Amino acid sequence: MQRILMTTLALTSTLALAGGAGMAPMGPVSTAQVSNNTNVLFMEVAAMSNLTEIMTSQLTLQKSSNAQVRAFATHMIQAHTQAHRELLQLAAMKGVRLTDKPGADQRLQYNKLSTLSGAAFDAMYKKVQVTGHEMTLDLIKTYRTIGTDAQVLAYAAKMQPAVAMHLEEARALPGM
Repeated sequence: MQRILMTTLALTSTLALAGGAGMAPMGPVSTAQVSNNTNVLFMEVAAMSNLTEIMTSQLTLQKSSNAQVRAFATHMIQAHTQAHRELLQLAAMKGVRLTDKPGADQRLQYNKLSTLSGAAFDAMYKKVQVTGHEMTLDLIKTYRTIGTDAQVLAYAAKMQPAVAMHLEEARALPGM
C-alpha cells in the first residue's frame, strides 16, 4: 500500500511539473520553485522586482507624455537592467536558475496599467513604483538580517541605497 501511495505521489508531482493533464506544459522552473533556501528566495524575488520595474517602465515610455514620469521610467529601465544583469551573473555562479518574468500579482498590475492613459496612467505608475520600491526595500532589509550567503548579502547591501533613492524619486513623481 505504501509503495502504491509513493508511486502515486511521484506521478502526481511529475504531472504537476509537466503542467498536468489538459494543461500546456510549463517551461523550466526556477530554483526558487523547488527550494526554500533563503538566499535563493531572495534572489528570485529580487529578479521579479527588477523585471517588473523594467516592464512597467517600458510601458510608461509608450503611454506617458509627462516628461518627469518618462525621465524616471528611463532611469528605472537603466538601473534595473544593470541590477538584473548583476543578479543573473551572481545566480549563475551559484547554480541558481531565476525566473524570467514578474510574479502573477505584478503582471496583474501591469495589465491594469496598460488599460489606463493620461493622468490616470501616471498616477497608477507612481503608485506601482512607490509600492514596489517599499516592498523591495523591506525585502532587502529583512534578507540582510537572515541571509547566509556573503555574495548575495553583498548584492543586497549594494542595492539597498539605490532602492531607497528610487523610492524617494518615485514619491516625488506627479500624481496621487
